[in-house]
Amino acid sequence: MKMKKTSHKGTSNLWFANTKGTKEKIRINNTPCPSCLSASVRNNWNYLFFLFAFLLTGCTSLIQKGGEVLEGSAFAEKTTAIYNSSGDKEKEAKIELKEMQSKDGEGFIEITSSKWPGLALRGSVPGTDGSFHLTEAHILSTHVFGWNEFSYELLGSGIFSSGQGASSVLHFEKAPERVQILSGKIRFKSRRLTGNAALAPLRNRRERILALTGWMAEWQESNGNSNNFDNQEEFEEYWKSLLFPELVSAKKQPQNYSSIKNAGNAEWNWADGIKWNLAYTKSLFPEALWELRNSGALLRDWEEALPWIFMEYSWDTIIGSFNNTVLHRIK
Repeated sequence: MKMKKTSHKGTSNLWFANTKGTKEKIRINNTPCPSCLSASVRNNWNYLFFLFAFLLTGCTSLIQKGGEVLEGSAFAEKTTAIYNSSGDKEKEAKIELKEMQSKDGEGFIEITSSKWPGLALRGSVPGTDGSFHLTEAHILSTHVFGWNEFSYELLGSGIFSSGQGASSVLHFEKAPERVQILSGKIRFKSRRLTGNAALAPLRNRRERILALTGWMAEWQESNGNSNNFDNQEEFEEYWKSLLFPELVSAKKQPQNYSSIKNAGNAEWNWADGIKWNLAYTKSLFPEALWELRNSGALLRDWEEALPWIFMEYSWDTIIGSFNNTVLHRIK
């Protein structure tokens, strides 16, 4: 049996500057080093407040609004009209479209759904024919120690056509194209990355997520399975045992995992305290994902960005859920 160790180049660590101008390394999803622990102690009140609020509510919108209030962005925009689907009994989720105005007077719309609480689509104000352009998507993906928050550019259009009375219909011809992350923030415990410092880690993580979700869709299609999942819990339950059989009970492991695990020529790789089965990696994943899984980077992305992964995977389904929704003006 062969055993290898990995250093996880460029995938497992984020660097922050402390108050003395030196660098401290925090390994995401692992126990911080001693210098990082001392930094955490210095910021203990900030961290405890965040942790209490998160555990008490588990509410994505509360975290998002709290951050907006602290940064002042909550006061930079005002809502001028609200439409929602509360009167549409065929829609399980509450869909809402707001007409808003920025601090400089520029108008725009924001579309949200109760089924996707961490996602907001923004676009131009509809013209006289109801057509509008989607310009960006805002995503907030939370995890137990913090969140990833970012906006990326969209290329697409839709129609918000007037119906009877105060009702209108929201329609998309096709899912808008997701382009590049424009801005973002990363929170891990009491530490934050903003601006350019957050941009590179967010863009790198998105590249890895797109590689994973692209393979997921292909794997489902090649096995004649549906790509749709009703919720994140169902998505996680289905994929976790397939992606990380080393972490689940024997009865949940894939049928072929036992024979691969017990093979006499099995190779393993220790990374972040987990022994990864290299033969299983090669038997299931494309080569582009081998290093990500064997180094533990794939697991870190899964644990720190699961809502984000689910949204990227379900993008066409998300847009389809907005389609042909009757919205009633309530403000």
